[in-house]
Amino acid sequence: MKWMVFFGLLLVSGFAWAGADSAFIDFERGWAFPQELGGLKYATAEKYEEASLGYSVFYREKRSSCKAEVSVYDLGLGSIPDGFAGEAIDSVLKGVASEYEWLRKSEKITNFKKRGSTVVPKSGDIRFASAVYQYVDAETPKGAVIQATYVTAFQNHFVKLRFTFGQADAGKAKAMAGEMVAQLVGMLANPPSEKELLLTSCSVFLNDPVSYGGRLAARHLTVGAKAMDNLNVYTHLFAWPTGYWSKPKNADLLIAAYFAGMLQVVVPQQLESGGEFEAFVAMLETYELLRSKEQIDDIPKIGEWAKHPDRRALYDELLVVE
Repeated sequence: MKWMVFFGLLLVSGFAWAGADSAFIDFERGWAFPQELGGLKYATAEKYEEASLGYSVFYREKRSSCKAEVSVYDLGLGSIPDGFAGEAIDSVLKGVASEYEWLRKSEKITNFKKRGSTVVPKSGDIRFASAVYQYVDAETPKGAVIQATYVTAFQNHFVKLRFTFGQADAGKAKAMAGEMVAQLVGMLANPPSEKELLLTSCSVFLNDPVSYGGRLAARHLTVGAKAMDNLNVYTHLFAWPTGYWSKPKNADLLIAAYFAGMLQVVVPQQLESGGEFEAFVAMLETYELLRSKEQIDDIPKIGEWAKHPDRRALYDELLVVE
């Protein structure tokens, strides 16, 4: 990688590819969670302090009662056989039932009942055991709440989907649940290639740079960029103080944005270098996003560049060496 300093200067216009619809990546297993799951939009991802509890990815639909949580964890077990049946899966489902029993005894839910259980899909290498429960929330008794739990084991981890919806949305919930399971099966069975994973990490980071998932993606794409010897990195674009006490909060995320914009150009086209303008634009757009959410300190020079009406002209001007 060529780290280049010019007297001039140097952000990302939109690029789309197969990984652009991903919201969170499990880099250890190569699983890319979608921006939408069964029609529900990605909300956030959370890693738990207890390692055996893994992480969860959350989805919501603002105008309905529908929400979903996908959890990946191992409970500290050394070996978990793949599949939807067996003692390990039974223990997870018993744990779900125990949660409901505790809620019932604590009078946090009423009118509790189990609606049934099944296995979905009906065939295939990856299938989920499921159990469906119904109850009324004692604090917000606006009708019955239905929660369907789907669980399978894959690559020594449990993958559990909990889909919750109100009785009023039951009509569309069956189709949504089927789509959710189908998407998860596809995610587990068809992980992206290394190239696709690198591009997907760019998209995930640029969509939500400060989140847990965004920071994971930033580390992955930065390592990938630094392994490419011929990329041109114009360090004069990183126009912020670098001293220990003066470095703006989250300024490092702008460097990750620079790399993300560059990789979106060079990786799909299999170039050894290029994408310097797109890198500049990505950095500016990420700065604007972070400022709008009060997640980065003010950096006057970058703020000035971000407001420029013609970024291409600005880029060309800043590249002039005096």
